[in-house]
Amino acid sequence: MAKAAKLMEALPLDSFHDHVENPKGSPGVTIEDRRNHAIIQVFAKNGKVKTVERALKIKETPGRSTVNKDYTALPLSPGQWILISAKQDNDFAKKIGKKLGNSGYVSEQSDSRVILRVSGKNARDVMQKGCRLDLHPLVAGAGFCGQTQMAQVGVVIHQTDNKPTYDLMVFSGFAQDFADWLLHSAAEFGVRFSKSR
Repeated sequence: MAKAAKLMEALPLDSFHDHVENPKGSPGVTIEDRRNHAIIQVFAKNGKVKTVERALKIKETPGRSTVNKDYTALPLSPGQWILISAKQDNDFAKKIGKKLGNSGYVSEQSDSRVILRVSGKNARDVMQKGCRLDLHPLVAGAGFCGQTQMAQVGVVIHQTDNKPTYDLMVFSGFAQDFADWLLHSAAEFGVRFSKSR
């Protein structure tokens, strides 16, 4: 009896990568399809925001991320955060849920979100084409985060450093359209599109 073929999980941008031709040389912008991360949303119960902050060692400060060796926390609204693990962890939601106890709850988001990293010397130029938030260096530095719309798509933005480098999180169903818009917006600077291993 023949062995059953192992099913391969298709990710939202798999087929998109097959149609992108990357230029030779050093591009002004690099767009990376970030993979192998676990993503959850955390909700604090009424009156338990400070308890959640202490349990997870995160802050609710609007527009500012909390980064530690295990995960990055992005505040979305009062009592709500997106947590992104530093590595793929199938038990991430369970571990965070255990830390929360009865102070909050989690929602698994790993399959429903895609992270695209925009970097390179012209990264801010590309972002300013579609971002409605003020990304000037005096306003938005490393750790800045927020929610906005770009190309009519809801985006969670996290500036990870002052180079600057941006992580853009969109819902999986919009990933191909958004990646296409990013590539066209970055074309004038030269753009390379890749995926993390």
